[in-house]
Amino acid sequence: MNVNGQSTVNDQADESPGGSGDEDPTPTRLGELLKRRPILFALGFEGALAVAALALSLLFGLQPWLAIDFGADAMVLSVLATAPLIVAMLALMQRRWSWVQALRRIVEDHLLPLFRDAGPLAVFAVALFAGIGEELLFRGVVQAGVEGLIGPVAALVVASLLFGLAHAVSPAYFVITCVMGLYLGWLYQATGNLLVPIMVHFLYDWIVLAWYLRRTPDAR
Repeated sequence: MNVNGQSTVNDQADESPGGSGDEDPTPTRLGELLKRRPILFALGFEGALAVAALALSLLFGLQPWLAIDFGADAMVLSVLATAPLIVAMLALMQRRWSWVQALRRIVEDHLLPLFRDAGPLAVFAVALFAGIGEELLFRGVVQAGVEGLIGPVAALVVASLLFGLAHAVSPAYFVITCVMGLYLGWLYQATGNLLVPIMVHFLYDWIVLAWYLRRTPDAR
C-alpha cells in the first residue's frame, strides 16, 4: 500500500469542489483507533492463542502445562539456545540478497510502525505473550497432540509447517519460520520441557524487535 499516494489522493479530494473529505468519517476514525491500539491488539491476539491452546488441550485430553519445568538449568539452556537464532537472523539481515531486502521492507514498513509509541515494557509484554501463546499452541498442543499418531519426526514437521503458515507474510518468511519451528520443536523434543521453546521464542522476539527499534529511529 502506497501511504504517500493515499495521502495525495485524500488531499486532492479535500481541495476539489464538493469534496469536503468529511462525508464518511467512519473509516478514518476506525483507522485511527486501530493505530492507537496495536499493542493491545497484539496482546489480545497472542493471549487468545494461549486460551485456544488450553481449550484444545482440555478437548483432546492434553496437559501441556505439565511439561513446563521452571528449573534453573532450563533457564540457562534457553538463553544459550537463543543465541544461534539471534546470530543467524542478524547476520541474514546484513545480506543484500533481494529476498532479504524484501523481508526488511516488510518489517520496517508494517511491523515496526506498530511499535512507534510503545515503550520497552510493551515490547517485552508482546514478545512474552507471543512466546507463551504460540508455543503452547504449536508445540504443546499440535506437536505433542499428533506425536502419538504419526510419530515424533512427522509431528515435528507438521507443527513447523503450521507455524510457518501462521507467519507466511511472504514465501521467504514462511521458509524462515518453518526452520525456526523445526528448531523450537526439536528443543521441545530434546528437553521434554515446554518452557525451553517458550523462553527461546520470547527472548528471540524481544531482542530482535528491540534491536530493530533501536536502529530504526523513524519507527519510534
